Amino acid sequence: MCAPHAGGTAHAYRSWPAALPDDVEVLAVQYPGRQDRLAELAAVTMDDLIRPIADALEPFVLEPLALFGHSMGAAVAYEVTLELERRHGQVVDLLTVSGSRAPHHREEEDRYALSDADLVEELRRLDDSFGDLLATPELLDLVLPAIRADFRLVSRYLRTPALPVRAPLLVFGGTDDPDVSPDELSRWRTCAGGAFDTRTFPGGHFYLTEERRVLDALVPWLPGRHPAGRHAS
Repeated sequence: MCAPHAGGTAHAYRSWPAALPDDVEVLAVQYPGRQDRLAELAAVTMDDLIRPIADALEPFVLEPLALFGHSMGAAVAYEVTLELERRHGQVVDLLTVSGSRAPHHREEEDRYALSDADLVEELRRLDDSFGDLLATPELLDLVLPAIRADFRLVSRYLRTPALPVRAPLLVFGGTDDPDVSPDELSRWRTCAGGAFDTRTFPGGHFYLTEERRVLDALVPWLPGRHPAGRHAS
């Protein structure tokens, strides 16, 4: 299961199936309030997202199961892992979180309250590649409400104390991410009840655009593979 960033869609993982081994199926989450779920109200709290996603994953809990989440999606994947473990024990074989502060070290944010113009500038700061999209008024009208709603949800999310997951925990990030430093990535160790590792890649917050090197690092950790670099926290 792959959970996208704030304002993101399942489309963010559209190219992953072709880049992963044939025996890996990609299930990408579509949050409410965008694309084919545009008519639905956006989630207000993390629980609004977690329970439906965990419900949707119930048919897969007896199969090899890995969860991946980037930015806001990292918190979503972490919380879904906790929920599935609460229901069934250790049924998640791998949790990978990317481009995110640990759930007990959240930054106080009010980006959801920015004006449209300031919010656009904040998005450009995170990723210059948004430039063309953000210059199109029609597209802005569609995407800004979802982005604003997701930023509001993230601003209200904090888990203290952090709870460790039973699943192996892999943490990814960009070396030049303006919001999440390598030191902040290491704080996810508190959330690891077993195997733990961190990896950084060249790039900023959306370093994932260079997906080949990211997936090359991820695949050895997937269920049934045994990387030499795995170690316990």
